Amino acid sequence: MSDPIKTKPMFDQLPEAHRRLVERLVAETRPVKPVPSVLNQWLVWMGFALLVVGGTLSVIGPQFEIMERLTDPSSGGFLLLAFSLSALTAWMGIASSMPDYSSRFAPRVFAAALLLFLFSMPFFFFSGDSLPQVWNHNMADGWFCARTVLLVAFPSWMMLGWMASRNASFHPGWTGAWLGASSFLLGAGTIQLHCANWQTCHMLVDHLMPLLALNFIPIWIGSFWFSRWKR
Repeated sequence: MSDPIKTKPMFDQLPEAHRRLVERLVAETRPVKPVPSVLNQWLVWMGFALLVVGGTLSVIGPQFEIMERLTDPSSGGFLLLAFSLSALTAWMGIASSMPDYSSRFAPRVFAAALLLFLFSMPFFFFSGDSLPQVWNHNMADGWFCARTVLLVAFPSWMMLGWMASRNASFHPGWTGAWLGASSFLLGAGTIQLHCANWQTCHMLVDHLMPLLALNFIPIWIGSFWFSRWKR
């Protein structure tokens, strides 16, 4: 390390233009702000997600028998699991974007098992309908539900993506996958609060399918967006 006593005369010996450049760079330098913790970022997203869900429901309205559905073990459990998984995967996505993140197998298996159980719930707890019925007779309602899932998911993912892009993810693909899953699950839970159709195929195709069909998009975008700090 240079001795400051010797460095000062060396600085004085620089040409005038060089000294002005150094002084300007030093004056413009600002302290680097520490990255907010995973908890702080997650709480910010939680507040934003509540606003998105509340704003959406204020426009489209909750279903007529919402209190009965919330107190029913099957439908209430489905909603609780959907929103809980959205919060869990948001946490995992934010955590995976931190530079000191160490990948662990167990949390991924746990989240995957809960996702599998969520997708299996319509088969075991709700009345069945046929896939041709969904395609042929419920296209208008189905498109409204799927569109609402996407409209809720988009601002949530943008908020999560903006926060994750300010970190330094060494796992950008996984970060994009977790944040995408969180956003689609938030949309699925929100539309299920509105939609009174609790039939199996409708729930799978119009509420949950966007997660399976479109989560490659946040993975692909995240692979570039969350790794731009390396370039």
